Amino acid sequence: MAKITNLGRTECKALSDELELVIQRTLNKYGLDVSCQGASYSGHSATLKFKIDAPDQAEAVANSYAGLLGAKFEVGQVFTSNGLDFKVTGFNPKRHKYPVTADSIKSGKHYKFSVEDIHKHLAIPKVGVFEKNLR
Repeated sequence: MAKITNLGRTECKALSDELELVIQRTLNKYGLDVSCQGASYSGHSATLKFKIDAPDQAEAVANSYAGLLGAKFEVGQVFTSNGLDFKVTGFNPKRHKYPVTADSIKSGKHYKFSVEDIHKHLAIPKVGVFEKNLR
């Protein structure tokens, strides 16, 4: 590539692709992954954003969020909603209303669910009412 005199969309894309490869070679030693998460540019300057991920720990961290959210299921759990099968792929505690991310098994699209919705679809009994009747 020739000398860059202006930082625009095409230049940022080329730089981010090349930098991602260089960073990934370094992170391979540590078992980490990298991906470019976007860029901003103004002609004379640019900011590139990269995300570093520890894939071996992703499921364990997600399942710890499940406990914090009161979920009685984990990543990988399959459930049916509106006649479609979904697989739980993660939890985002910052999303208060719909903290569960699930992918449609048929189409692969990402969807958001509440913990309560998935509990209904998994037919998990509510503990409070059921335990009172046993005592």
